[in-house]
Amino acid sequence: MPENREHDQLNKAFFERNGAKITPRYFDRIIEKTREIEDKVKTIPPLHKVWLDILLCLELIRDYRSGTYRDIAPWAIAAVAFGLLYLVNPVELIPDLIPVVGYLDDVAVMALILKLVKAELEKYAAWRKARAEYEEALSKLFGGE
Repeated sequence: MPENREHDQLNKAFFERNGAKITPRYFDRIIEKTREIEDKVKTIPPLHKVWLDILLCLELIRDYRSGTYRDIAPWAIAAVAFGLLYLVNPVELIPDLIPVVGYLDDVAVMALILKLVKAELEKYAAWRKARAEYEEALSKLFGGE
């Protein structure tokens, strides 16, 4: 599937080139809109399949914004931010007011973003798991439980 690889490289190049425009303000907006993003995902059945990935993206944004996690390519964090902001953007390619069809662009954008950042999300999930295990071990060691 060389054509898919080429397509992915073009998309990554887009986010690398435009990633510098993702400012802390965008991350703050995503964090502020977390509930709205979650509610919207719940109303779009095709996004139910990727619910956990979207929640992971929201956690990634929080950890990135706080400086807790920075081991991610700039294009990938820009792509995640773009996808989440697109979900709550009132100006869309296809307005959500159009039944069923109105959510197709949301589904397409999130599917593309999740495909592009899959490896980065897996790396982040592994980091979160290792961190939780470390914190649990420290808690047991120093009498937390």
